[in-house]
Amino acid sequence: MSRRALRPGAAGVALLLATPGTAAAHAIGGTFQLQVPLWLYLAGAGVAVAASFVITSLSERTAAPAMDYPTRQAPDAVARVLRTGLRLLGLAWWYGAIGIGLVIGDISPLPAVLLWVGIWVGLPIVAVLAGNPWPSLSPFRTTFAALEWVARRAGAARLDLGLAYPPGLGRWPAVILLAAGIWAELILPGGEVAQTVALLMAAYTVLTLTGMLLFGQVVWLRNAELFEVELGWFGRIGPLARLSRSSRLCEACDEGCDPRRCLDCPECSVAADDHERMPVLRPWVVGLGDPGRPGWSDAVFIVLALAGVTYDGLREIAVGAWMFNAIYPVVSAVLGPTSAATFLVVETLQLASVAIAFLAAFVAIVLATRRLAGRAPSGSLGSSAGRYAVTLLPIAGGYLIAHYLTLVLQGAAWLPSLLADPLMSLAPQLDVPIVLVWYLSVVAIVGGHIAGVVLAHRLALGHAPGRATLAGLPMLGLMIGYTVLSLWIIASPIVIEPGAAPAALRP
Repeated sequence: MSRRALRPGAAGVALLLATPGTAAAHAIGGTFQLQVPLWLYLAGAGVAVAASFVITSLSERTAAPAMDYPTRQAPDAVARVLRTGLRLLGLAWWYGAIGIGLVIGDISPLPAVLLWVGIWVGLPIVAVLAGNPWPSLSPFRTTFAALEWVARRAGAARLDLGLAYPPGLGRWPAVILLAAGIWAELILPGGEVAQTVALLMAAYTVLTLTGMLLFGQVVWLRNAELFEVELGWFGRIGPLARLSRSSRLCEACDEGCDPRRCLDCPECSVAADDHERMPVLRPWVVGLGDPGRPGWSDAVFIVLALAGVTYDGLREIAVGAWMFNAIYPVVSAVLGPTSAATFLVVETLQLASVAIAFLAAFVAIVLATRRLAGRAPSGSLGSSAGRYAVTLLPIAGGYLIAHYLTLVLQGAAWLPSLLADPLMSLAPQLDVPIVLVWYLSVVAIVGGHIAGVVLAHRLALGHAPGRATLAGLPMLGLMIGYTVLSLWIIASPIVIEPGAAPAALRP
């Protein structure tokens, strides 16, 4: 991504934040007065995104080489120490949460904090801001490596059965697991209870290790392990990457690769052990410049991740109440007005309706983009959807930061006390200036959309030369609309404060 392309967006954000005025809005911990009327904030954010599209269209008229950016290698000694530390931390983090939930029981909030705050929302933010830690942190990789060592000591040639993974299955298992995880965090009754959290984590451990034993580590992690896929995508935003030490045949793609094309790519990231890769530093976001060969399952995964965090915001404001009141009479007529299943079904339908609406809007935009390309589009609709879905990742990352960063900071502040006394149930209240939270949200959301606009334009340059600006208009409209929607959600009055407790710990 060129620096020139980022300048208009940065200028727009700076102007947006410097204009005085008054309006009411909210953030964690209370309300405050915006510096301008809310409509002007929303309009200014939309203009900043549109301006980035105009400048990018004028300054970039030919497709830039993918992965054309500098990298700086990190010292091997530091990488080894960090890798070992992360492996030990991952084992203690994951299995410790399971053990505490099963042994101490439901009086401890620690397992829920470790899962829902630390792993579920904390690690994606870390991946966006710094890079993907999961290849070393993953307890499943470390556990499987230990099992392989035991198998070799016992004389076994290999641990897994080597079953053929169905080629048409893609990453649909990861999509299903993502949907299940969102449902468990936001809707599942008792999803914050320590024993429930422990059982969920234990069941997922069994599922993951079984899949690795049946199909092999590389295939299962690349396609079906939820955190491997999710953090692999978000990690391509962050500046810390893992670089192949030599140009070789890529086991995942089954084709010759420039080693720099394998930076954190979900297609390739598990094709080599950690020791075969070296950590490097790179500019933010540029890792998304070469999306590889994503398809329908990747597109649905990314859109679902975006829809899930958006639904978490919508359900806290008046729109959520309106949706509930629209669905409740129909469901209650069948299941009864006071049945627990009624409320469970209503909330599930709310989540499903938001996800379907997001996916329908995205597919419509991709269809319009292919039509405006002016010639027979290269590749299938699924391949186009997968490639353009990658441009939504900075947007999802920006909204993750806007919606959950204060929650993660609160969890980090709470964690030392919880580790010392797992029975401590009172979360600390952060003394964060509310105006700072709002401005951080604006910068994260608008910055993510500007990055998405630049990526989408570069993608259009490669697939619709000569008509990239015209073909990019549908995606621009989508991104401006979601910019306004995201900031409106952040600014709308809410009933449940997003940051007073983890989503699964809220009443």
